[in-house]
Amino acid sequence: MTTHSTRPLFAVAILLAYALPAAAAEFFTAGDGDDANPGSRQRPFRTITKAADVAQPGDTCTIRAGVYRETVWPKRPGTEDAPIRFRAWPGDVVVLSGTEPVRSDWTVHRAKIYKTTVPADFSQLFVDGQVMIEARWPNMRFDQRFDKSIWAVAGEGSKYGTMVDPALAETDVDWTGAVATLNVGSWQTWRRVVRNHRPGADRFDYDRDLAGHVASKRRWAGFDRYYLCGKLAALDRSGEWHLDRDTHTLYLWTPDGRDPAEHRVEVKARDYALEARGCEHIELDGLHFFAATFRFDRCNHCTIDGCHLRHPTIAARLEPAPPTFVHGTDNTVRHCSIVYADGPAITIRGANNTLENCLIHDVDFNGLGRGLAVDVTGSDTSIIRRCTVFNMGSSEGLRVPVRGPSIVEYNHVYRGGLVQSDGALIQSHGILLAGTVIRYNWVHDHEALNFGGNGIRGDDLTRNLLVHHNVVWNCREKGIIVKGDHNRVYNNTCFANEKIDVLAPSRPEPLKSWNPKQHPHLLDQQNANTQIANNCAPVISGTFSWQKEPGPPLGRMENNYTGAQPKLVDPAKMDFRPQADSPLVDAGRPIPGITDGHRGAAPDIGAYEHGTEPWIPGYRNRLWVSAASAPADGELTARVALLMPPLEPVRLVVSVGQTDVVGTLLFTPENWMQPQTISLGRKQMPQTLRFHATHLGSAEVTDPPGVVIFDR
Repeated sequence: MTTHSTRPLFAVAILLAYALPAAAAEFFTAGDGDDANPGSRQRPFRTITKAADVAQPGDTCTIRAGVYRETVWPKRPGTEDAPIRFRAWPGDVVVLSGTEPVRSDWTVHRAKIYKTTVPADFSQLFVDGQVMIEARWPNMRFDQRFDKSIWAVAGEGSKYGTMVDPALAETDVDWTGAVATLNVGSWQTWRRVVRNHRPGADRFDYDRDLAGHVASKRRWAGFDRYYLCGKLAALDRSGEWHLDRDTHTLYLWTPDGRDPAEHRVEVKARDYALEARGCEHIELDGLHFFAATFRFDRCNHCTIDGCHLRHPTIAARLEPAPPTFVHGTDNTVRHCSIVYADGPAITIRGANNTLENCLIHDVDFNGLGRGLAVDVTGSDTSIIRRCTVFNMGSSEGLRVPVRGPSIVEYNHVYRGGLVQSDGALIQSHGILLAGTVIRYNWVHDHEALNFGGNGIRGDDLTRNLLVHHNVVWNCREKGIIVKGDHNRVYNNTCFANEKIDVLAPSRPEPLKSWNPKQHPHLLDQQNANTQIANNCAPVISGTFSWQKEPGPPLGRMENNYTGAQPKLVDPAKMDFRPQADSPLVDAGRPIPGITDGHRGAAPDIGAYEHGTEPWIPGYRNRLWVSAASAPADGELTARVALLMPPLEPVRLVVSVGQTDVVGTLLFTPENWMQPQTISLGRKQMPQTLRFHATHLGSAEVTDPPGVVIFDR
């Protein structure tokens, strides 16, 4: 991403000391501790659970570096003035793991496949920290998780309840009892047990109990996709495993084909590393979750800050993945990252919650159920702000609260619909949506497989939705669509969307037999009172592309530019401002609260004003800087680390004062959380430390008077 100024694009966190209320206690946990200890810094606990058991309102549980294999249950709530806080020691990497190591002996099953026994069922396996694939047909590597072409394809004769595929017969395997992942329901995906198959047969049955409107589908062959797992016969390549759940025998072919005893083999043993129920004012700060996640149920005023989840959720056979879940009011999830979730990255319910400055990617790769990347549907009047979300199997990316007014702003959402059809990257709907605002977002590259694929959508029964100052491009079908009525679509820039850039259907709201709750609210004419103004969009329509005759006229449409050459500065480098000679300049109409502060004689058409500083959406990385310390030789040093994962290597140039460069640090997507030491030379403090990275921008901080040294 190219930035257009040197203004700071990441925040700086300076961790010098931690001030506690006078009556509060601080308990410590460390890998070499003992729960019989008092939990002091010198004599820490061994488990976080022990700290949670004794913590009172206002207390802090400080956790030193290490891997903690447990499920923590906070025993009591904090208060507004005295929250209970679970935090990583500054600069330490604290991992709450859902795995347990496999410690039993391995023997050769055949060739490079080894076997052992395990005490319990599991749903995920890792070798040296890397996820392995449950043996399946057709084969897949984990880096192919979004390649729908390697799913098997339904053949002629397929119908609801029966899958027909000539390639299935060629496997010569009896798949009866296996688990089929079935993308067969319009856009939805289910898992069901394979019935009535035999070796050499080209078909199998599955239970006809799928929700939705599957039975009425008009097309099956070539449209539906599926894959099979749960049979030892499918284990035929490195990186795969199979668990015989009757005998608890585990089979594994390691990536290098060597004895698993030479590797670190771990299996998922718990879904949640932390669960809170009925609590208030609980704070998590700086924790890493691996193969496990957190759950806050009926909790209020809780904060999850700077936590990072990798492989947090996985669906186990026929069961959905236990979600990363926050339910309650006035909760905040910020500065977090969530990667490799099988299902939604996070589900938020309740009211007045905030999801802010989070990085979410490579999620919902099976697209099970409805398919959502970020599910905030049931969190009324909430905020989704400055998040980066990409690489989604699901066709719906950010699912906006159905009850407004909510705010969705400054998000960068792209590359969705990788294993599903239909949907929108920012999806909303409903008669209770009134007052919701979707603004200042970049939305692009919805790659729906068979049909659909929208950028921003106000779906069925949308009422009073405001969509302004968004840039939407490269969506398979539509850029922006607003159904219903009394919607406002202002100052958006849309281009290169395959069918329609802005669609506001004007025909009656359709009667959908499978959703009778909608029927009492259907309109005879949609968008009669909708306003569409100041948009740069080649195709603006009230009619779907497949409808032959135009519908009734739309509501108020003014000052939209539909020409082919809007003359933007450099769209390829994400600079969507109009050039000086663009037909967009001064061609819009004033809209109170939307175009206030415009330059020139009138507002520009589109999402940006010519000559202004451009807004850039998405998450902002942060920097941790310890206080400068002076060793015996008098050289000042500081420790530095990123607080969020970068999407590419970061070369961080460090200088003291205006021009005195003292060194360069390299952070990668693998080592970003590990502090690095930089020598500042023999400087006088206080000094201003400056940091610059090409893709992050610049930041600076002034060291406080004196020298604060961390005695590690």
